[in-house]
Amino acid sequence: MKKVFFAFVLAVFTLSCQQKQTQGQATDANTQEPVADVDDEQGDAPLFNISDYLDVMSDNPELRYGIGDLELSEYALYDIDCDGQDEVWVRAPGQNYLAIYVLNDSKLELVAYADGCTDLTYYKNAVAYDAYYSPGRACKGAQVVKNSKLADNYWEETNWDIFDDEAEEVTDESYYINGEESTKADCEHFVEQLGTPIDAPEPDWIPIR
Repeated sequence: MKKVFFAFVLAVFTLSCQQKQTQGQATDANTQEPVADVDDEQGDAPLFNISDYLDVMSDNPELRYGIGDLELSEYALYDIDCDGQDEVWVRAPGQNYLAIYVLNDSKLELVAYADGCTDLTYYKNAVAYDAYYSPGRACKGAQVVKNSKLADNYWEETNWDIFDDEAEEVTDESYYINGEESTKADCEHFVEQLGTPIDAPEPDWIPIR
């Protein structure tokens, strides 16, 4: 009988210790398993290091017009789609250049960029661009960002004959949504679905050293 009583007391004591250890600790909503404290050193997310990505950003293959050697001097972390994960912004003010990237699993993907020939318009969860690349050629498009990943996009290009003496006649128009050939009406509807443009974000820029 004493052995049974002792075993019962030991079991109660062990359960009480386990409850104290997990008291106040967050649990997963599905498994009810304890979740690591965000302040725990092992649970901390690695700090972002802009220098790890400068070569990729400077050699951006999307650059269309001869900026030459891109001299990025500032970066910022700013959340476009309000999902709690920042997007990466970089700029070279002296070269009138700005680019926005999403960063997933240490991989950069370009959202949009502005240069001397391209203007950006901001929407909730999206960035649109309007570019005049050369006499007789203009491009427009928009990229939606969702959960810090590239989502839907559209793109259009217009070419016209600038040597027409009477009028600049449009010679070619192309329209695409998510990489598939589309129509002007569908692209206009795409833009309407973006909603009303918002003021340009003002992220806190950090010098690149």
